Amino acid sequence: MADKEKKEKKPNPLFDLINALFTNKDYVNNITSSVAKQNLFMVLRRLAIQYPEQANLFNDNKVNALDTIKFWSDYLYCGYTPKWIYTSSKSKTEKKILSNEDIKLYKKHYDINDKDFHDAMRFYPDETIKDVKEICSFYKKVNSNRLNNEEDETDNS
Repeated sequence: MADKEKKEKKPNPLFDLINALFTNKDYVNNITSSVAKQNLFMVLRRLAIQYPEQANLFNDNKVNALDTIKFWSDYLYCGYTPKWIYTSSKSKTEKKILSNEDIKLYKKHYDINDKDFHDAMRFYPDETIKDVKEICSFYKKVNSNRLNNEEDETDNS
């Protein structure tokens, strides 16, 4: 009878290295050049979330990976891992926030086409959604006032 060996969790040098940039200078000082080379690209991608210009400067094949990792450790060391380093992915089931009628009304109000609307949603989603809701509520108020005025006129006749 063969004993089944428990699968041990393999260490993940990428995430260990990212955590160590903020919390553990000894770990960073003891990494090998090969580990630094293997993980430099992904480390720079993570750091580009908060520091895009600086990460872009180091994104070169000729740069010394070990020195780059040590630089980032010196630059970022703060004793804890910040929340921005681990971003969540988008939910696969996004709620549809705006109805098609609301979108049509918004496009008609601003006299824009579908491409302009989708660009606004891509670059300024919060502001665009807020604006669409404000315009829709405005038009609903105008329509309800118009209906009330029409009913008043029919009652007076």
